[in-house]
Amino acid sequence: MIASIAMFNTYSGNYEDSVEAVQLKGAFLATAEDIVTSYLGFDPKQQEYSDVVTSGSGSRRLYLPSRNITSVGALTVGTADMDTTQVKTYDDYISFIDHATKFPIGEDNIRLSYTAGWEIEQMPSVIVVSILRIATLMLSETGGNIGLTGKSFADNSRTFVNYSNYRKYLQPLDSMRILGF
Repeated sequence: MIASIAMFNTYSGNYEDSVEAVQLKGAFLATAEDIVTSYLGFDPKQQEYSDVVTSGSGSRRLYLPSRNITSVGALTVGTADMDTTQVKTYDDYISFIDHATKFPIGEDNIRLSYTAGWEIEQMPSVIVVSILRIATLMLSETGGNIGLTGKSFADNSRTFVNYSNYRKYLQPLDSMRILGF
């Protein structure tokens, strides 16, 4: 998991450590991570992608459905194996170093293996905090206040917050999203 139970305890201020509470917190974190991953359009954890088939667009850039691309292990364009030392990785795309070679137009004409994502210790804080915020909202729902919570103030006023819509908590991730593919 991207966020640990210890991080969740600190963030939420809930240090209950019974077996059931820890299992429930783990479920909240896993669900929040799934929500964030789905919203981003890619899994942010570092992993190797093998035999990915994609289509060339005739441009110098080949966009991939991942972020923080760190290496290309194999690349085949059409039926020709390409030298991966001639490929440069960027955040969400790769290109050839020579600036002249393009990925030819075609459907499913490129096959590659690559590594992308972040190690857990290097995960962007906006992703970690978004997971913790959503998991904490789920934890607050366990008190019976499903989808609505209130706060009382000294002047006897009260404000209510609807938190069943996670869009507000996912919005900081907008710059990292991958919308196509």
